[in-house]
Amino acid sequence: MKILSILLALGFVFIAPHAGSAAPRASIVATINNEMITRFELDKNVKLALLTKGKDPAKVSAEELKETEQSVIRDLVKESIILQEAKNQNITVSDKEIDAEIDASVKRAGITKEKFYGDLAKQGYDEAFYREKIKNTLLTQRLINRNVLRKIIVTNDEVLEFYLANGGKVLGKANVALIVYPSSEDMDTYAEELIKDSDDFESIAKKISVGPYAENGGVFGEMAISDLAAPIQTAIQNLEQDEVSKVFTLNGAYAQVKLLSKSTSSDNLSEIIDPAVVAQIQDGLRMKKAGGKIEEYIAGLEKKAIVNIR
Repeated sequence: MKILSILLALGFVFIAPHAGSAAPRASIVATINNEMITRFELDKNVKLALLTKGKDPAKVSAEELKETEQSVIRDLVKESIILQEAKNQNITVSDKEIDAEIDASVKRAGITKEKFYGDLAKQGYDEAFYREKIKNTLLTQRLINRNVLRKIIVTNDEVLEFYLANGGKVLGKANVALIVYPSSEDMDTYAEELIKDSDDFESIAKKISVGPYAENGGVFGEMAISDLAAPIQTAIQNLEQDEVSKVFTLNGAYAQVKLLSKSTSSDNLSEIIDPAVVAQIQDGLRMKKAGGKIEEYIAGLEKKAIVNIR
């Protein structure tokens, strides 16, 4: 559940199915468009909220109980709005997908399913309620993925940079030449011209570079790509032989690299890195880039909803 932590941070409480229009009128505490929240649902979620904080619902003060109720009702209203929008957009979740999420949770916990549900019961969750929680989480995740995250572009270079910065390894060997500029003025003088014409790269490296192997034109000699500094690995990813990269930063200085040779499994990112890892990194970077966009999207849904809290 990649988005669950964000949703919890936004204050979401995942509720059981609404009782529907047959509920006694006096038990209704809020209506959201054509949906309703009952006193039973509110009381159950208030109890869960207090248990989550490690507090006994029977022993909290009247003031704390009231504050918790107000917080929970806001969260329930917010979630109802989101789930209604998911329904309007024909977003669905199958029982098989719910089962898969539960199985993954049990596996991560490293216990039997019986023990897993036993522990949940101590927190006030029965199996049906927990399944509904998972379903609502998946529906919310898919709604936000469709309307927010998929619109955020993550480049292959960004994925590779993150992968390398976190200990990832790229197979293959390469020989490169490197210029580390002594000043921004030198960078302004040479950088664009070297991209257009790389023939003088090594001679300029000998003349001005303050990086390694400057006396040898910045040439490293063939070595494992994974042994190159991560910014250099990223810079050469899409270069052809004898091409020069755009300027990048290396240990706080401006630098450029020329690819002299490269032998690797592929220039296709999903073939160099496990596609599942690529997808995971993309999701994480989209979430990071999203910033306040998720909150803005949800606020927009709330503005359109007709809400009556009693």
